[in-house]
Amino acid sequence: MTYKEYIEDTFKNCMTVLSECPVGDLLDANHLRNLLWEDDRVTGVVSGFCTSVKNNVADNIKDVLFDPDFLKDLNARGMNMQNVMFNGPDAIDVAARCLALKHISINELVKREQERRRHEREKMACEFFERT
Repeated sequence: MTYKEYIEDTFKNCMTVLSECPVGDLLDANHLRNLLWEDDRVTGVVSGFCTSVKNNVADNIKDVLFDPDFLKDLNARGMNMQNVMFNGPDAIDVAARCLALKHISINELVKREQERRRHEREKMACEFFERT
């Protein structure tokens, strides 16, 4: 996956996590940031691997290894690629997902989730009125 694809995939994984959050959790950006950071479906930072990975991790990372945007973010955070690579492909995948999360707006996630829920409520109301 390219770094752009990591960002897109991480965004989708964030939306999955937010879909399971109570409404009150959507009001606290700091809480959401921590929740997303620690959820293995988003970053894999807790377990050391992302549970939402669909392919072999080695296949996922092959395009990101030399992606200039990824390497720029990695270096900007003071991370050393050799140290990350020493820990294997899962470590590179987790690093890419963690760095991708930095490109995702919590406010945009919340806005989309609130819109999704509103749409779901409207759909349920229409179905209810159609049955009665």
